[in-house]
Amino acid sequence: MFPNSVMPPGVYVSDDQSEVTSPLSIAEWLLTFHEEARHTHGCIEGICGPGEVLHVPSGWWHLVVNLDSAIAITQNFVPRSHLSAAVNFLKNKPDQVSGFQSTVQNPYALFMERLEQTHPELYVLAQEKGEKKRKWDDVVAGGDSDGADRAGFSFGFADDELEEE
Repeated sequence: MFPNSVMPPGVYVSDDQSEVTSPLSIAEWLLTFHEEARHTHGCIEGICGPGEVLHVPSGWWHLVVNLDSAIAITQNFVPRSHLSAAVNFLKNKPDQVSGFQSTVQNPYALFMERLEQTHPELYVLAQEKGEKKRKWDDVVAGGDSDGADRAGFSFGFADDELEEE
């Protein structure tokens, strides 16, 4: 595992972080980059025994190899503090969402539907966070969250309108 601040050897991310390039298989990565990775600052390597659970923090790069016959269960968890980011990702980057059956055409809509059914209070929170405007946006636009209409904001120096002498 590598913290999100450390790029694992053999993994490359585009400048806009929309694409990740890595070896085609775990075997290829192990044969080509594993030794280098072991000597890279931030690398954490371990072995889980029967009945043990490993938590991988959000955003960490990780690779799992079963050393013996095993049953592995993977579960993603979205804490309340990351709910708006997860909803934003599902809504605005559907081409980067994986893990859904091919019959699911709109993962965002499905997620929001299930969230509303199972956790209505989080559904409301997710919608509020997605639609919430910053105070700055209100001030610049000349309105406010209370609905009052005000003159728009502008920035300048007191003497901007005076001609130079």
